[in-house]
Amino acid sequence: MARIQKVISDNVFFILPFILIIVSAAFFLGIYGNNSIFLYLNRIHSPVADYLFLKITHLGDGTVAFLLVLILLWISLREALTFLTITLILIIIVTILKRGIFPELDRPAGYFETSEVIRLINGYDPPRRYTFPSGHSATVYSIFLYLSFLIRRQWLKFTLFLIAFSVSYSRIYLSAHFPADAVAGSLIAVTITILCYSVSRQIQNSWFDKKLMLKPKIQFR
Repeated sequence: MARIQKVISDNVFFILPFILIIVSAAFFLGIYGNNSIFLYLNRIHSPVADYLFLKITHLGDGTVAFLLVLILLWISLREALTFLTITLILIIIVTILKRGIFPELDRPAGYFETSEVIRLINGYDPPRRYTFPSGHSATVYSIFLYLSFLIRRQWLKFTLFLIAFSVSYSRIYLSAHFPADAVAGSLIAVTITILCYSVSRQIQNSWFDKKLMLKPKIQFR
């Protein structure tokens, strides 16, 4: 518990605004409902936002998470294996929820297909099925929270939060997910990331702290 508290206190400029967003979202979802909030947000748009969210939403792709695993090998095996564990756990949890527990929940484009006219972005065809929770939101929050663990400057931690939030919101903006999907995905990710990171700090092993070193072979003749 002490380790978790230290992780939270060291990253308060990421975690505190995240908590405020989650609490606020839960409050408005409880009052107005998931569908109503989505339809309201769906009416707020601009050409600049269309372009921006269409581009940054890919930061939540699974390939970005696995790319980070490879990059972390140059820091230490501890960081790479820890984040790989986080990524695999999130894949399992999100897949079970999407396809095992809530397979009947459709995404906005499928749910409103016959009842409401929703705005879709040119160049993006949102999926119709398996909406809860948002896998992109889970992935991007795990990526940028983990990066927050590795830096010291608090303003950078807050900047990383803003990026994670923007990518998560892009899933709603692009009609790929409902607000509750993004909230759930991000909450799962932040929880798992903090827990796994805290546990990994308890492992004492010199091998665990080695890093990938690529030394070119030089032959002298």
